[in-house]
Amino acid sequence: MVGFIVSKYDYKYVKPLLLYRMTSYKKSKEEFSRDVYKAFQSIGVTSDMIHWRRNCFLLDGTVYTTGLKLLGFSHNIFIVGSQVEGSTTIGMRSDTDHLFLHDNVQVVLKLGAWQAGKNNLLAFQDETTPPQFYKLCILQPTPDGRQECMRGQVNDSYVVEQGRVLCSHRIVDKIVNDVFKGMGSDRVVKHGPSISNSDEYDFVCALPCNDLPEECESFFTRSRPGHWPKSETLEYARQCPVFFIPQGHPHSLFNELQWRVSTSLTERKLIFNFSEEQMLVFVLLKMLRKEYCKPKFGDDFSTFHIKTAMMFTIESHPQEIWRIDNIVECASYCIDILIQYAQDNVFPHFTMSGVNLFDGKLSEPDIKELETFLINLNKNIVEYISNLEMDSFGLKVLLGVHDEESKLTHEMEIRMMIRAEVRSALCDMVKMIYFQIITMHVVKAECSLSDHITYLAGLQSNGERWQREAADLFLPFLYGTLASINASHCITTNLPVTQDIIDLYKPSLECDLMSGKLKYASMLYCSGQFEQAADMLIHCEGLLGPDVVHDCQCQQKYNFQSDTCFRKYLYTSIVELLKTSSTSCVWFSEHELQCVPKHLRCEMYRTQTQNDKNKRNVLYAWMDMVVIDCVTFLYYLQYLVYRQKGNLPMRLLAMFNLMDYANKLVNTEVHKRRAHCVMVEYLIKEASFHTDTTFHVLAHCWELENRPDVAWQLYQVSMNTYRTNNIALVHLIRLFIKYFL
Repeated sequence: MVGFIVSKYDYKYVKPLLLYRMTSYKKSKEEFSRDVYKAFQSIGVTSDMIHWRRNCFLLDGTVYTTGLKLLGFSHNIFIVGSQVEGSTTIGMRSDTDHLFLHDNVQVVLKLGAWQAGKNNLLAFQDETTPPQFYKLCILQPTPDGRQECMRGQVNDSYVVEQGRVLCSHRIVDKIVNDVFKGMGSDRVVKHGPSISNSDEYDFVCALPCNDLPEECESFFTRSRPGHWPKSETLEYARQCPVFFIPQGHPHSLFNELQWRVSTSLTERKLIFNFSEEQMLVFVLLKMLRKEYCKPKFGDDFSTFHIKTAMMFTIESHPQEIWRIDNIVECASYCIDILIQYAQDNVFPHFTMSGVNLFDGKLSEPDIKELETFLINLNKNIVEYISNLEMDSFGLKVLLGVHDEESKLTHEMEIRMMIRAEVRSALCDMVKMIYFQIITMHVVKAECSLSDHITYLAGLQSNGERWQREAADLFLPFLYGTLASINASHCITTNLPVTQDIIDLYKPSLECDLMSGKLKYASMLYCSGQFEQAADMLIHCEGLLGPDVVHDCQCQQKYNFQSDTCFRKYLYTSIVELLKTSSTSCVWFSEHELQCVPKHLRCEMYRTQTQNDKNKRNVLYAWMDMVVIDCVTFLYYLQYLVYRQKGNLPMRLLAMFNLMDYANKLVNTEVHKRRAHCVMVEYLIKEASFHTDTTFHVLAHCWELENRPDVAWQLYQVSMNTYRTNNIALVHLIRLFIKYFL
């Protein structure tokens, strides 16, 4: 990585000199604001990057939703919060907030508003529910076609109160915990309504309600200056559903029965309408909160407080103040509002009336301490900004120059991280589709894939923008899988692969840079079409280059070759990047086995012993399929094809290329044990993908070259590196019986 990098040494010695420079001549707030703007440009917080972030994460959520629909789930996923807003930086280390919407459940506010075909819940308040909180009563149909509150005894996921069956948080907690445990995650942490198994993602289950609760109506009817939010924004916001999420008031005795109303989509829409200058003020305030407030108050004074105060500031202050040379002053206006709320001990919600955001968060002494801190922050805001260490922001402000190289470095890193997010969403969903079809009979699997393709083709033609783009990403994978299943049937029955199947393969060639093409080449080899296979493999080899990102979603890894890879990301759309600049592992299910070289099919049977099974969890379900790294597969197929063609020089070149690639995947360490005794240890590099399979196909090449001794060594390296779930043990036994017994 290149760019303007600041170390702790720089902060210790360089920054005091810059601070002295600042005190030796006073900059006006206008000049300082321009330097703040330059610093934001240097860390990649630009208008273009904010919009790019939003587009990518909107696509990310749609990819998850589309995948779940294909799998038969009635869920929608919305990404909310900092990542999709674009209100974050690399140094802020924001997680990604996923809102899981249960589409087969409908919350209603009136008994007569229930919807047919859905599980209806009636939201109501009583003397135990504070503002913004409701209880949910389960509705059941009556013989005369109405719905009424369910009554009677139920399981421990529900609670009976005054004869009515109420939905508690336990049902959501149980479902989400079971999902995480099924995925092999022992670390499940709950923060309020969110459940997470990592520091990168938060998951919140939500129940939709299409009617506006009374406390939300005031947002659309209250008087305001009128310049923001605009009337069209308010009209759009009125169409957004509200959500009921499993969170009760922290001081309530009936916590697990209370569900909090959330207006996440309305708030997201409002932030999407911030101007560039307003976004920069918002991000600046979030940086100040995280670096200076969070150590004192934790998340009790949260980003949501900043977001709410920011909205009130934009609404109440004239539009013309939001200028680049007025960023610091606008931040002060927002802090003034925060101070006023602290003095009043009341922090109003922007989209709901009667809600105090201090309630259940900060005690009166804490609020008083917050007020004192905010007054000091506002009085010395220039000094606080100058001392921000996050993203080296303060130092960049003090330098007061636009650092184009640093800007490019940050933008490329941001784009790479977000590309990985979207690729991960796509591959996760494709994997789940694979896991589903391998449990089906081959005929049912073909029907299921055909149905998926029909559904996606409909989205591609008639869907909204993100649905069309999601369909564009899914379709090539599914076409390739269906084509491979059909071709496998032809090869099994000694029938030629028909033109209809070839036509199915054609759209699959665009799933990414290489994996679809390699799958097609494998079918050509297995069906004896060696010339065509050789041509496709030559084409694939020509696609390899330093600007290609290699992904492995089985092991959640990716790598890139050089800085040119990053620079390409500055000028390419996310969908084009995924299709033309990255490649993933090649997957084959058991329904496609006849399109896989015979030796490689053994990888499907790596789980042999009970110990192997004990070491596996749902995350390792890919082990029930043939999965191989694309570069490994390219060279291995070339070796097999040129061997069949009798082309000795090209055959050996392919094998040597495979050897060179295998050598790059491992580091060797030699340990001296005692006199005349050493041990060679092979360490897999962090970004290596399916290295055991690479060694196995390389060993097979040496077997075909009549060098079982070399093959034996390669299988041993694999076995010593991967002790369980490794087919190398079977290969070693086979070699011993065949050559050494």
